Amino acid sequence: MVNIRSFKEEDNEALLSIERLCPEGNEECAVAVDKGPDITARYELYDNWEIRVAEENETTAGWIGWTIKQGPEQKYVYVAEVMVHPDYRRQGLAVKLLREAEKAAHEVKASHIYSYIYEPNEPSMKLFEKLGYIQERDVRIIAISAYKKEHAEREYELARIDEKDLPEAVRLINNYYNGKAQFSPFTAPSFRTYANRVLGYGIENFLVAKWKGKIVACGGFWDSSVLMEMAYTKEPMMWKLMANAYGILRHFISMPRIPPEGKFFRFHSIVDHAFEPEHALAMEETMNYCNNLMFDTKCEFFGAYIDPDDPILGIAKKFKPLSETMYLYAKPISGRLPDFSSIYVDCRDPIL
Repeated sequence: MVNIRSFKEEDNEALLSIERLCPEGNEECAVAVDKGPDITARYELYDNWEIRVAEENETTAGWIGWTIKQGPEQKYVYVAEVMVHPDYRRQGLAVKLLREAEKAAHEVKASHIYSYIYEPNEPSMKLFEKLGYIQERDVRIIAISAYKKEHAEREYELARIDEKDLPEAVRLINNYYNGKAQFSPFTAPSFRTYANRVLGYGIENFLVAKWKGKIVACGGFWDSSVLMEMAYTKEPMMWKLMANAYGILRHFISMPRIPPEGKFFRFHSIVDHAFEPEHALAMEETMNYCNNLMFDTKCEFFGAYIDPDDPILGIAKKFKPLSETMYLYAKPISGRLPDFSSIYVDCRDPIL
């Protein structure tokens, strides 16, 4: 008999143990995560969250976590993860857990419910499709190896943000993401509160680039490894081929590094970036700064989770990024689905 109940603090270790047994992916490519000592740390980034635990004969068999968000007009629900112990799969438990999230979405009259699924995670895609979710949009994951120092000379004035510049930076962010699905405009106070709440981010890690005293580019630099580290239990074949090729060339020149299979690595994210189209170089110089910071601190990888039509992708090509894909799956609840043809990726969501 399956019993689904609310999370209790004493569930923490059991849920972490299940997660370690559940790499996301398939036999050709899979990634594992290590969330450290506290399963709830990533949920504390949000205002309104819930974890439900499934028990089978008083044994923890799985769990689901979600958060309720407030958009400009309606609420919507983000499903962060659905985990089922390998011994309890193919028994309909994941369906029962997802129904719990949908029930919560109905109760708050959410417009829709959505989740991100890693491209190789075919079982999760089949599960969501079975329950009527639609693959609405892909999200590009770019990972850059900080394997060398970038040119330090700058045409723009680059600095960590000063409090008096926050309103101008927020205006730039709001203009950059205006009209994109799942973006709620910030105010200076709300952006400060949001950034300071995200562990490893904080307003002190938000950078601005100025041209003649005006902010023309900005972005946060988030040490997301404080919430999780990642390892490829099955590394993508293309990455293996690249690693072999780079291994030979590395004897002659500096080459990007590839994460070794089975080894956990730290990852920093460029988040809430924005720039004026005619000042793309300002964004490039901001990324140069982040690259050099990573190089100096011997932290190998940084990158971003972004809409594939985001102009920053053109800038990132200079850094020879590795690229993967996540899919946004969504289902209407009490309203229509938004137009997902362009989206704002909340930096908190893709943390696996």
